[in-house]
Formats: sequence, structure tokens, C-alpha cells
Amino acid sequence: MTMTKRSKLSLVSPLQGKLTIVQINKKPIHTKYAMIDILELEKAQFTFESPLNLPTDHEVIYGFGFMVSNRMFHSVGHIELVNEKKDSYVYKAAIQPNDYEESEILYEINQLATLQNKEFVKLTKSYDPDRIFDDVVVDYMC
Repeated sequence: MTMTKRSKLSLVSPLQGKLTIVQINKKPIHTKYAMIDILELEKAQFTFESPLNLPTDHEVIYGFGFMVSNRMFHSVGHIELVNEKKDSYVYKAAIQPNDYEESEILYEINQLATLQNKEFVKLTKSYDPDRIFDDVVVDYMC
């Protein structure tokens, strides 16, 4: 897990997302969705991997759906090819969330970062009020 100043979160395990094409050459279109693996999250963009060789023309607008911490987010945007692997492609999606959705995505990114950071989890567990009595063993047998 890596967290940068721009609130970019590299995920330990990818999130499942859905991708569909919603518009081509300013004409609405409806396609079935394809599953994608989201590798990095930011508030207005994310990186994902797909076995599909997708068009990266700005005339193609994609619809995205992904779930973070049991909350579903939907957005639209464009993609660009980042890397081509043997059996898959890595893309960066620039999405256009509204202000409310952007702050909610940022909140969920921060929550995920907290969960992925093992040191932070250990630290917060050490302050658990129920844990105060874990180390104290009283033997009432005399």
C-alpha cells in the first residue's frame, strides 16, 4: 500500500468494478458491462486492469461502477492506456464525479488506506478499551 500527497491508494488486493460504454461520438449507447480489477484509487481517477483492448479515443465515454466498503459508486469518464501486459491491459480512468461523490470517494479511500495499513491497525487495537484487561490476569485461588 502506498499513499501519496494526492490521496492515491495502491490497493493490496484489487477491487472488482464494472465498465460499460455509454457514449460514442456523442451518441448514447448501451453495452453489457465488463469486469475490471481496480488497482489504484484517487478521488477523480483510478487505474484498472482488463483483459480487453479498449478504445482510448476521447469520443468514447465509459461508465464505471465499483463498490468500496459496501458503497456503490457510479461515474463516467475517459480512459488512457498505461501499460500493456502479456494477457491484460492497464488503463487510467479519468472520472467526473460531482462534489458530493468526490468527497465520499475520498472518505472511502482514506478508510481503505487505514484498513490496509497493518501498523495503523496494530496501533488502534492497542488503544481498544476492552484490551486494557487482556494483560491483567488475577488469580483468585488462594
